[in-house]
Amino acid sequence: MASKKKQKRPNPPPPPVRSKPPRAASATAGPTKKEQQRSSRAVAERRDALRRKLVTAALLAAVVGAVALYFVLDDRRDAELREALTSGSCEVDTETDPTRPAGQNHVQAPRYGVNPPAGGDHLASAARGGVYSGASVPDEGLLVHSLEHGYVIAWHQPNLPAEQKAVLEEFEQRHDGDVIVAERSNLPVPFAATAWGHRLLCQEVEEAPLERFFDEHVGNGPEDVPRG
Repeated sequence: MASKKKQKRPNPPPPPVRSKPPRAASATAGPTKKEQQRSSRAVAERRDALRRKLVTAALLAAVVGAVALYFVLDDRRDAELREALTSGSCEVDTETDPTRPAGQNHVQAPRYGVNPPAGGDHLASAARGGVYSGASVPDEGLLVHSLEHGYVIAWHQPNLPAEQKAVLEEFEQRHDGDVIVAERSNLPVPFAATAWGHRLLCQEVEEAPLERFFDEHVGNGPEDVPRG
């Protein structure tokens, strides 16, 4: 009997090759210490720059506001002063003759177009405080120099009533050394007061405006020198 031929067994499949699992992606490295410090400095610098801008803006706003307030208050003060000086028979102005620079404004024979004068070139000497009338009245060049030193001059016509002259004499005594009372025959109004660059022109002597004019302008001449 013929032997049966053995059938070949199929070779078993090779065992699966085990592959290593993929590595997980490594985490991104964080900023270094130097990078953190640089970042912190940059943030601080931006914060400081912003703070400086805010402070500058606040200061600028404060300055602008203060300047605006100053001009508002100054305008109000000027209006109040004018009202106080002109509430009666008086008027005010700032008419004055031209004056050359210091050192050049001492001339031998000054002449004035503004009456009474409130400035201009003048003699080299100045008149002293006091009450003057008639021939004792100093030359107007001396009087204008006194205005430059900060005096207030009360001018009056010769025929001013006696009681008003007495008011002027008392005014000079209260402010001894700062006031000159001078008779002026060609004065266009009965009474006037002048300081350097300012004039008060009145139809009669009025104490309140005169005192206010004095308080406002005494000592305000361009030359700060002792009076008396």
